[in-house]
Amino acid sequence: FPVESETLWGVVLHSPLRYPHNEDHSVTTRVNLVNLGTAQILTIPGEALPNIGFYLKRKMRGEHNLLFGLTNDAFGYILTKVDFKSFPRYDYVSRTSLGEMTGEIFIEQALNLVNEGPQPDRHQ
Repeated sequence: FPVESETLWGVVLHSPLRYPHNEDHSVTTRVNLVNLGTAQILTIPGEALPNIGFYLKRKMRGEHNLLFGLTNDAFGYILTKVDFKSFPRYDYVSRTSLGEMTGEIFIEQALNLVNEGPQPDRHQ
């Protein structure tokens, strides 16, 4: 993910967690897709806004679709470019996000996992 927020870039550089990062102001994180019986679980490396969660759950292929947020990493809020700085209530959320394209990048990668990964079991 590109890190556009100077605040979050400072966190990446100075955190005792020693986040791996790239010279081009980007970070790499892990997203997991787990099938457990008829359930499908997708992890989110931050706190996604509800519209992202509802969209992803509709696209997942389990009988029971679950999202686990703040997993593997906690890279701030994840919002789409439509929501980014869209109105005053989202000022804080936008400032504590990696950047304007984080939501789109996450959705694309998550859907790749869902579409290319193994399908969960079907209820018999």
